[in-house]
Amino acid sequence: MGKIKILDESVSNIIAAGEVVENPASMIKELLENSLDAESKSIKIEIKNGGRDVTITDDGVGMSQEDLLLSIERHATSKIKEKEDLYNLYTYGFRGEALSSISAVSRLTLSSKTEADELGSQITVLGGKVTSLKNIQKNRGTTIEIKELFFNTPARLKFLRKPTTEYLNIKDIIIQEALSNPEVAISLIIDGKESIKTSGNGIDNAIVEIFGRNVLKNVKKFPLGYLGNGALYRSSKDSIFTFVNNRMVKSKIIETAVIDGYYTKLMKGKYPFAIVFLEVDPKNVDVNVHPSKKVVKFDDEDRIYRYVLNEIEKSFERDDEFVSPTLEEKIEKDEKKYLDFSEFERFTPMKAEPQKILEIPVEEKIVVEKEEISYPVEEREEPEEVVESVKEPPVKYEKIEKTEEKLPKIEKDEKKPEKREINFKVMGQVFDTFILVERDGVFEIYDQHIVHERILYEKLKKQYYGTEISMQQLLVPVRVLVDPREKEIIFENSENFLKAGFEIDRFSDNEILIRAIPIIDLRDSIENIFRNILKNIKENRNLDIRESILISMSCRGAIKANEKLEISEMEKIIRELHEIGEYTCPHGRPIIIKITRDDLEKLFKRK
Repeated sequence: MGKIKILDESVSNIIAAGEVVENPASMIKELLENSLDAESKSIKIEIKNGGRDVTITDDGVGMSQEDLLLSIERHATSKIKEKEDLYNLYTYGFRGEALSSISAVSRLTLSSKTEADELGSQITVLGGKVTSLKNIQKNRGTTIEIKELFFNTPARLKFLRKPTTEYLNIKDIIIQEALSNPEVAISLIIDGKESIKTSGNGIDNAIVEIFGRNVLKNVKKFPLGYLGNGALYRSSKDSIFTFVNNRMVKSKIIETAVIDGYYTKLMKGKYPFAIVFLEVDPKNVDVNVHPSKKVVKFDDEDRIYRYVLNEIEKSFERDDEFVSPTLEEKIEKDEKKYLDFSEFERFTPMKAEPQKILEIPVEEKIVVEKEEISYPVEEREEPEEVVESVKEPPVKYEKIEKTEEKLPKIEKDEKKPEKREINFKVMGQVFDTFILVERDGVFEIYDQHIVHERILYEKLKKQYYGTEISMQQLLVPVRVLVDPREKEIIFENSENFLKAGFEIDRFSDNEILIRAIPIIDLRDSIENIFRNILKNIKENRNLDIRESILISMSCRGAIKANEKLEISEMEKIIRELHEIGEYTCPHGRPIIIKITRDDLEKLFKRK
């Protein structure tokens, strides 16, 4: 007798459930997306017992009794019919495994009614087996009640996390789904207490209802979503939210493009808050990579990367308003106590109206008003009124025709930007470190070191990535003591050092000779600059070594703090900065602090 046997259906169902129902949050995601696919306009989720007891009620199209019975069978779905449909998906679900997997590891009651039926139907399922079927009075829609999730799989039950952790994961799912479906009213009730509630009145109201009005004022609209400013920077990548064809996904290529788009705008150890929505032809993206449907693959990842990167870079061009903090924000943060933002990092996704890659309209920028930012989650106040700041109607989700996709050109525009007329008045220097300027009716304070550092960085970058930086031979070479690891770094990257203007030779086992240096006023000793380059390379191993060299040279070559400047020198570097149009230093620190007349009048209690 052979050793290989066909598994009993109850065993195979439990194995499948292990892939689809990893935890209560993954189960709720599947159920919620079924309700969304059913064209629901209102969805209510009630959770108890750490996520093991769940009731979800929707007002969708519902199911007939025949469909109700089929819905708990494996690979039974209304979403696809043939294999070609897998490459033309416009629904969340398509695998036909969710209800079957859930019913295999829980006590499930499923009730539903269509518009055409006079009565609804209800079935109860225990461990994958139907135990009862009856007719009931019910409104159109579907109600699913799950009790004692994993009651028959003790190993899976053992690995559930404590209720507070499971609830956090569930909230994360609900918030993302609510923001990706802002025209659907979604409510989450945990242990009898309302936790999340959206009205279905559009994305701006959803953001206000979940996070409060001030969060909206610290994001910038761009054609693919929202970009957060410095007030929303985080200590992890968890706040980069990516959606493809309205499906929340994990995409390494999009995440990398977002981080690269913020390059030199982030301080060390910080990551951006961003929501990116892409609509692409389903034929060009594979969502069937994993049973969770969270991971996607694109047929042309390089093009997607460059497209997202270029859109972000264009949105930041010459925008000093978005990256420059205001005095009022600093004052209010000192005067008031707000919740620690990091505590709620995982609960702050936002999105703009989804836009097709095929046709991307120009969006208006949301003006960031000078108000303090608070981040309430659980103990938030209900908004008194809906948002009125964005008047455009929500974008409708249109299906892309089954024709060859024509992506817009995403190569960088090589045309030189037109020179802007820059009107400003330098009023002086304070503490020999900060430059005081009046520009466009706003009082501005510039850090002279990082102003000049940014200017040098842009000049060096243009030379380095264009033609090689000019070098000058030293009459007397400079000897530098290095350890074995530093020596290895230097000679592994000798070509990059040479291109940056440093000609280096071996001298002894623990010394090198610098024979030539770049022709630039570096304002520091050659040895100090070179040691700073080595330090920067060692501390930033994930950073391109070429960038470490340029950043170190621009930092060491820049005007220092406590250095007295003439008015003409200050005017020169302020003008150069605005011609460049970049308003953070290469390390991500802001260059300008702004103070409006209104801010000053508040400080002097005129208002």
